[in-house]
Amino acid sequence: MAGFTFLTHLISYLRGTMFNKTVQSMGKTFLIAAIFLALNISSSSWASNGSGNMNGDKAPDFISQIDDNVYAQTSDVTIKLEKKLPKAGEEWPNSLETAQGTMKSSQDPDDYEDLEDPFAGTEKDIPILTDPLEGYNRWMFGVNETIYDAVLEPVARGYRDTVHEHLRIGIKNIFSNALAPVKFVSSLLQLEFKKSGRVLARTLINTTVGIGGIADVAGEEYGIEDVNEDFDQAMGYYGIPTGPYIVLPFFGPSTARNIIGRTADAFMSPGSMAGAGFGLNAGVAVEDNVNAASFIVDDKKQLEDSALDEYESVRDFYHQYRHGLLKK
Repeated sequence: MAGFTFLTHLISYLRGTMFNKTVQSMGKTFLIAAIFLALNISSSSWASNGSGNMNGDKAPDFISQIDDNVYAQTSDVTIKLEKKLPKAGEEWPNSLETAQGTMKSSQDPDDYEDLEDPFAGTEKDIPILTDPLEGYNRWMFGVNETIYDAVLEPVARGYRDTVHEHLRIGIKNIFSNALAPVKFVSSLLQLEFKKSGRVLARTLINTTVGIGGIADVAGEEYGIEDVNEDFDQAMGYYGIPTGPYIVLPFFGPSTARNIIGRTADAFMSPGSMAGAGFGLNAGVAVEDNVNAASFIVDDKKQLEDSALDEYESVRDFYHQYRHGLLKK
């Protein structure tokens, strides 16, 4: 009996368990079928509505179009989805439309037209100086620098320390006054009659009152400024190009046009017109160069120490300096 009773309870338990599992299984099956059916109906409805929108029947409620612009509107933000590009001749807009209104840029596009390149040169029309002989020029530049370091610099420093500055300025004034014929003729060739008049006035005053040009009375007392003119500038005035860059022995930086100008200047020098010999002219040239170097010997040393490429620095400075003389 006990066994039977246990068996009876066991069977009842199993039946109940099996019934429950059956019910659970049927419930799960029904739930899955219901979910699948709901998804199928929802997908069909979405596809139908999407198909209608794709066909252009009606745009979603959050999409609006104003003129040529299309917007997506949310509760806080308006996003511009599409904007028609400006046509030829139309200005680009500098504003942004939002739900809170139109926001304009504080910058006017015209403000940028006056901006200049900080790395651009001061002379926009300066011609390019060609250097096809750079190999030779660098070699000759090195030779001249060696001569300068070994001979001219020590002499110029000794000369500066020995000769008083006032006397050196007087000697410089004498050489400047002696170039009056070159300055006068070059100014006439460039039709600079005011400059020609200044040359005549300075030569007359400084040669007489200034004791042969030692004192610059015309400049200091009468305010008549000096004129820096030569035949190289006269040729440049008529559009003759500079030609290639050339480094001359002893004389240093030059160009093809400058060589011709230097030759013409030499024939107009007081020594040539007076028929002086080569020795006298060479001595005068040496004195002129040593005296001139005594004023710039420290600046020359500073350039050597600061320049990454001294050859290029000297070449570019020479070109800009000579071109600047044509603009005065």
